[in-house]
Amino acid sequence: MVDPDIVLRKAQAIEHHVARLRGKMPLDPAALAADESLRNDVCFDLIQAVQACIDLAVHACSHEALGVPDGPASAFALLAQAGLLDAPLATRLVRAAGLRNLVVHQYANVDTARLAGAIGDGLPDLDAFVCALRAHARR
Repeated sequence: MVDPDIVLRKAQAIEHHVARLRGKMPLDPAALAADESLRNDVCFDLIQAVQACIDLAVHACSHEALGVPDGPASAFALLAQAGLLDAPLATRLVRAAGLRNLVVHQYANVDTARLAGAIGDGLPDLDAFVCALRAHARR
């Protein structure tokens, strides 16, 4: 069974960073390109929120004996196979992890239009992930 305290801490971290991102909505790609401080803030909150999702997914896989994921994609897939997430949400979370990797490893080359669009479209997925893992932890 997942550790409810870990779920709570990670969920709170996700919610904190998602709230910070929502406070900057709507994100204008031109403003992101022109304002390095804004871009840094947005990227930091995105990285932190998605990393906390990845950490929580790996924790759940481990504590539910679903297998050892070899990366974020397999962690979210294992959760979907176990019925903790629906498959479309797991797929979208894999894309969020890919965007996180792009931001971390190619920050200087991030397409601000893609970044703004992905954040605007993806915040509900992070909310849904938190909701699903919190519900599972309460069982």
